[in-house]
Amino acid sequence: MEILIVLFMLIGVFVVMTALGLCISYAVGRVLYDRERPRAEAGDADQCAQCNVDREWYEGMPGAKQIALTAWWWANRLTWASKGCR
Repeated sequence: MEILIVLFMLIGVFVVMTALGLCISYAVGRVLYDRERPRAEAGDADQCAQCNVDREWYEGMPGAKQIALTAWWWANRLTWASKGCR
């Protein structure tokens, strides 16, 4: 029985730490995105132009910074995918 309690505690700690890491990643990404705010050109008729600008902005970052913003990146991709962009 004690082994099950320890196992559940370890799983619980892992889940909480993962959730905390994702929240921090999303928050940092949101702050950096709001601060740098890449914008598509005003005359661009493509509705997915902002999606493409976001992708270029993210891919232009160093690898460590991309890893730190992973949660924000996936949330951004899901938002654009729901609008029909790739």
